Amino acid sequence: MEQRKHFNKLNAEERKTISLKVVKAISSYLQLFISPIIVRRIISALLIIAGVHSDSITELTGMSERGIRDLKNQLMNDNIQDLFEVKSGRGRKSKVKDVEAQIVDEIEKGNYQTQQQIADMIHEKFGIPVSLMAVSRLLKKTRSAS
Repeated sequence: MEQRKHFNKLNAEERKTISLKVVKAISSYLQLFISPIIVRRIISALLIIAGVHSDSITELTGMSERGIRDLKNQLMNDNIQDLFEVKSGRGRKSKVKDVEAQIVDEIEKGNYQTQQQIADMIHEKFGIPVSLMAVSRLLKKTRSAS
């Protein structure tokens, strides 16, 4: 009969490997029902409650140190409902946000064949230098054909 080790008697590397496999299995199952961001937050919250160190949580879930610190603060302040909310990104605001509608009107009026022509038009008429990627995002967002 094969002798099996108890989980606590495994060396650190073996426990880490098993933990990663378990977290990935649970994560992939939960992602069938809810968003990956919420899954990471739930698993991280459970690991925080279990007393797992932040470095290990980062390694197991892929969440950043800052995300884990914010999650700990939410749990400490009894903001459990916020655990299930996904907030929009905190990224940089668009340069063309204020004149977006005017740009779209100009694109529809004019005869612009390429994104470079649109970028040049935005720079000339509105004084806003934009990249081709920014034009691409604008066209995608407004569903305009380029």
